[in-house]
Order: sequence, then structure tokens, then C-alpha cells
Amino acid sequence: MSFSALLKWLRLAAGLTQEALAERAGVSPRAVSDLERDPRRIPRLDTVRLLADALALAEADRAALLAAARPAGPPPSPTPGPPRLLPPLIGRAGVAAALVELLDRGETRLLTLTGPGGVGKTRLALEVFETVRPRYPDGALFADLAPLRDPGQVLPAIAHEAGLDERGPLPVADRVAAAFRDKRAILLLDNFEHLVDAGADVVALLGACPGVTVLVTSRVPLRVRAERDYRIAPLESGRPDAPAVRLFTERATAAGVSLEADETVARICRRLEGLPLAIELAAARTRVLPPSVLLDRLEHRLPMLVGGPRDLPDRQRTMRDAIGWSYQLLSPAAQAVFRTLSVFAGGCPLAAVDDLDTLTELVDASLVTTGPDGRLGMLETIREYGLERLRDRGEEDAAVGRHIEFFASLEPAAVESEKDNVRAALDRAVERGDAAAALRLWLALSGFWTDHGLLHEGVRAAAAVFALPGDAPDRLPALAGAARMATGISAFEEATAWCEQLVGLARRTGTGLVTALNTRGVLARLVDRYADALADHEEALALAEASGDRAGHAAALIGTAYARFFTGHTGEAIELAERGLAETRAAGSDRDLADALTLLAWQAMHAGLHERARELGREGVSVARAMGDRSRVAEALRGLGTNAQLMGRYEEAGEALRECERLNRDRGDDHTADQLLAHLGHLSMLTGDLEAARETSVIALASARRYEDLWATAMSTTQLGHVELADGRVERARALFAESRELFGRIGNPMYLSWCLEGLAGLAVSDGDEPLAARLCEEREKLLSRLDARLPPMNPPGFEAVLEVVRAGRE
Repeated sequence: MSFSALLKWLRLAAGLTQEALAERAGVSPRAVSDLERDPRRIPRLDTVRLLADALALAEADRAALLAAARPAGPPPSPTPGPPRLLPPLIGRAGVAAALVELLDRGETRLLTLTGPGGVGKTRLALEVFETVRPRYPDGALFADLAPLRDPGQVLPAIAHEAGLDERGPLPVADRVAAAFRDKRAILLLDNFEHLVDAGADVVALLGACPGVTVLVTSRVPLRVRAERDYRIAPLESGRPDAPAVRLFTERATAAGVSLEADETVARICRRLEGLPLAIELAAARTRVLPPSVLLDRLEHRLPMLVGGPRDLPDRQRTMRDAIGWSYQLLSPAAQAVFRTLSVFAGGCPLAAVDDLDTLTELVDASLVTTGPDGRLGMLETIREYGLERLRDRGEEDAAVGRHIEFFASLEPAAVESEKDNVRAALDRAVERGDAAAALRLWLALSGFWTDHGLLHEGVRAAAAVFALPGDAPDRLPALAGAARMATGISAFEEATAWCEQLVGLARRTGTGLVTALNTRGVLARLVDRYADALADHEEALALAEASGDRAGHAAALIGTAYARFFTGHTGEAIELAERGLAETRAAGSDRDLADALTLLAWQAMHAGLHERARELGREGVSVARAMGDRSRVAEALRGLGTNAQLMGRYEEAGEALRECERLNRDRGDDHTADQLLAHLGHLSMLTGDLEAARETSVIALASARRYEDLWATAMSTTQLGHVELADGRVERARALFAESRELFGRIGNPMYLSWCLEGLAGLAVSDGDEPLAARLCEEREKLLSRLDARLPPMNPPGFEAVLEVVRAGRE
């Protein structure tokens, strides 16, 4: 059912007229009428929430109305999800069904499966997750938290799985909340026990996103509000047909041994207390030990499996010695390899083990797993045991050193698949105070962080690395990369400090100065220091030309073009940008090319070259889509839509601008998405819908003020001023135009001041002050002439009426 049809059905079911619903929701009767009449109309989500509140909808009807409002919206991410090739679930069917029913009732939105390590929490959670995921149309995400070490990485991990990135000023918590706010989705967070301090972040996410459910596996409860703790018990093992016995025989069969489910096997399972991991470890030994012999061996080890000190974690009271028993049965060579492999986080490549016979011994003992690609893995409980043995033998320092050195020298192409190991190596290098290795590892991860938009993680890691004493050759490129990341998330304090260090270090060493100046110039432009930006880029331009640095020269040209563009030198900026684009095509990356195309498209638009702007904008969108960079796709669409609007192609403009808004909302960037509402408000004004124009413009202005964004505030006050002027609200328009004129002067960017002057001239006409209107029109023409810009009026019919009055006064 379409949104329009569903809204009408729900309204009639509530016994309300359109006028009554409008009054309750605080919207106009026309808005309700338009939404019910036009099935193609896409309502704002804020309006949908107001209507849902006014209708007092139950949760299911509310979710349906929200879903109908965005029928074409994608889920938060493609969601690769957990592994699908799962072993049969034995002895847990009743528990799984109970958990599914618990989630389906909708009363529990944070369900934590707890129990000792090896009890089968993850396998059970995956069964439940696979069963309920069809009920969550907007996404089912799986995140393995085992490789993480900092509770602050939990939300970034969710953001990464959801396909979000961290460009822009919003904290990652706000981005994740914005991305899931109107979605019905389920998240499975596996291995949470070492990150329980992040439980408050999960609760906050649930509070902001009423359609989200979180399923957690953890050895301990999160102990937060709204949590339902469901403790997973060991398998029943009292009878020969018990689930634990079936698991043992099944795993023995998988190891190539056919066994009868008799009393001997049942006694083995009882001695192992029905713990699935202990059973699997024991069953793997049936290749060399018959059940009766195995039972005798367990007689000597069973006391060590239970009864440990109560202040130890469950896994240490129940599982350490189950693993230890299997470890003791290994050959000395296999024990040594096992200890070494425990250093790796998130597994390791097959090449890490030279002796395949030893590896086979470890796999047969169920201590190591192999994936389809040959990658070696190890359960976290088992890996922790291996690390303990490594420390006990005094081998940890040497093994960690080798791990750090290996991953500090990793080829860039391999970092993606080894990201968890590189992260672990970076943490260890920082802990050891090894600045040289830490810088190399940070640089190795920088491309991964940038490509996946994990900029907050990169900035946090950079702060830790730069705090280490000592200097190293890699410090300069690391400073440049960290400064760019900090700039990308509007962490301007860190970016400024690192830029100053970067330029100072480059001048002292005589290396990397072009990169340093271009990096600092971008930062200066983004904080509205255009003269500083121009000085840095022009110095970089001269240095790059002298040294033959083609990439640096292209970046300096683009940077100089931006600075000239924002200070009103449109003609010169276009010439510089055209040269920069040509050089970027020859020497730059796709990312640089997308940026250059977008810049030049905006410049061509302001010069009145709309077909050229359209051509460049479409190429920019294409390049960004090919990279899968949604932030750059959105920025290119913003220019493309604005250009189409100025050309009078309103339908084309609406499609581009609405997609731009959606992309930013899906990325969790409400700040930028709200700025798009000003664009859409302008479009509504041009098409005669002043009510819709006011509604969206008010929201855009409120957002700009909330984020203390002076540029967006200047644009939004101008936009809303024109809406109010067109609707005859003269005094409201007067206050808005006065504020926008003051803001344009304060930020030093005169490009859109012409729109403000246009509005002020309209006010003068309404006041009957024709001479003032004439002077303001003349001031507008002089400004555009000085800027060499061909920017059309914000409200062409309104400004034409002003010009008619001015012309009549001159006759």
C-alpha cells in the first residue's frame, strides 16, 4: 500500500477529517490533502512522525507508515552478515524457538545470551538471527566484536557494518542513530564481554531508534537498562540419547570415527558437563583414543575442569583446563606453533605456518580452524589460553615483537584482509612505546580507515601515536594523513595542531612541504580563512612547479581555485580549476578527480555555463559511484541538482537533491542532509508551494543554528527570507535578510550576497522606497560583475517585479 493510501485508511479508521488530523499534528490541512491525493509525493520524516503521533498509532502501524514513506529507501547496508555454512544445531531447538518467540513479541529489544566460554552462545545466536532476520526489512547486521579492544570502537564497528562513514562533524553515535532512526533492523553483536562499558552506547542507540533490536552474546551481562539476560545452560548429558551425546558422536563422525551413542560416551559428556566446546575438543581425539581410553584420560583431568576460585571468570573455571588437556596432548612442535598463532587477532594467513603436518595436528584437535580460503582462525577462548601459555614460557615479548615487525612491513594491498592484525600490532607498538613501528602501522591502516570512512578511529589512533617520544621519517606523512582525517570529521583543533607540526617539520627537513602546505590550505579554507588558504596553496604551487611534483601541483591548483572561488574571483578560479582538472586526470586519484569535477561544476554553474556544469556534474557523480564513495556522490548530486534548478529543470533538480538528502541521511549525516532541505525549500518556492518551502526552510535554519554553521545559517536565512517576502510576511523577511547580510560580511564569502541584496530590494519596493530599491539593484549588479558571476535571482518572478518598479521610476 502506498503512503497516501495508508495515511487515508489510518485517518478514516481513527474517525478524523483531514482538518482534524492536521490540527492534531500541527500541520496544514493542505499538507494532509496533498499527501493523501498524490501517491508520488515523498513526505518528510518529521511530518510522518507528527502524523503518527496525532493518529496515536500502535507500534506496528507506526512502523508501516514510516516504511511506506520511504518505499525506495535502501537498508542500512548490503549486510554480508554472519557465516551461513553453520553446523547443525543440536539440543537447542526448544531454546532457539523460545528466543525467537521472545523477540517476536516485541517486548525485548536488547537480548543478551550469557554463559561460560564454549557453551555455544554464538551458534545459538546465529540460529535465532537467521530465523528472525526476514522480520526486519531494513537490515540484519552481524558484528564480531572479538578483535576490538576499546569500548569506543563498538559504535564505529556497527557504523562500518552498516556502510556508514565518518566524514563530517557529527559524532559516530549521532550518525548511527540517524541511519537507523526510522528503520526496522536487528543487530547481532558477538563477543561483547570485554567491551561492556559500551553497553550505555547500545542503550542510547535503542532509545533513539525504536525499530531496532539488538541481540548480544557475552560471557557476562551488560547490566544496563532494558536488557533481558538469557543464560545459556550446558547441553543435557545424562542419557545415551541426550543432546550432548549426539553432539559428541556427530563431531566424532566428522573426524572420521563412527561411534555408538552408548553409556561410555554419555559418561564422557557428563564429565565434560555438557559444554559444547569441551565435547568437540574431546571428540576430535577419538581418531587416536577409543572412548574407553578417552574416559580414563579424562579421569585425571576432570577435577581441573570445575571448582576453581569463585572470583575467576566462568571461562577460567570451566574451559581453561578443557583446552589445556587438548594442548597437553599435542606434540612439542604443535604446542609451539599453537602458542605463536595465539598472537594473531582475527586469524592469520595459511603461510604463517610452515609445517603442514603440525597444522593438521592443530586442526584435528579443534584448536585451529581453516576457512574456505585457507585462512587460519582460533576461537577467542582458545586464543586467550594460548596467550597465557606464551606468557608462562617467557615467549610473549619476542612473539609480539615479531608480530609488530611483520605487520609493520605488510604490503598495502594486504591490509584490508589483515586489518585486525594490523590494529592489534598498532596497539601493541603504542603500549611498548615503539614510535617508529607505530607510525608505520598507522600509515598502513590509514588507507583502510579512509576508504571505509572510519576517520574517528584513525584520529584517535593518531593522537596516541604522536604522543610517543622520539621522531621517525614516517612522522611527516602520518601527520599529513592524520590532519586530513581530522579535517574530514571537523576535528579542527587536532587538525590545526597537526598541520602546524606538519608544516614546521617539512620546513626543517626540507621534504614534503608541498603536501604540508596543501593540507594546511584545505583546513584554512574550511574554517573560512581564505587568505591563509590562498597563501599556502600558492606557495605549494610554486614549489611543486619547481620540483616537478605533478600530483602536488594539481592539488595546489585545485586548492587555489577553491580559495579564489570563495573570495569572488570566479573567472580566475575557473581557469585554475580547468588546469587542475587536466593535471588531476593525468596524475591524481579517482578521489581527487571527483573533487576536481565537483568544484569545476559549481564554478561553471556560477559563471552561467549551465550545460558545462551539467556535463562535469554527471561525470563527478559517475566517478564517485564507481568508487562507492557515497559522500562524494552526494556532494556531486548537490551541485548537479542546484544547476538543474537554476536551469529551470525542476523535476530533474528534485530527483538529484532528494537523492542527495537521502544519501546523507543514510550515512548518518543529518547536518548536511538538513542543509539540503534549504535547497528543496528553494525548489518548492520556485514551483509555487510556499507552505512546503517554509516548512523545509525553517527546519534547515534551525539545524544550521544548532550546529553553529555560519555559512549554512547565512544561506538559510536568505532562503527563508525570500519565502516570507513572497508570502507577504514583510517584517519577518526584513529580520532574516538583515541577519543574512551581516553573516555574509562576517564570513568573507560574497558569492551569494547577491540573493540577499535581491531580497532587500524587494523589501524596499514593499516599503515604497523606490530609490533604495534602485540602489540595491545597482549594488547587486556591481557585485556580480566584480565576481564575474552569472548567478540568476533566487526568486526570478519576484525580482522581475522589483526591476519593473525600478525601471518605471527612472522613466
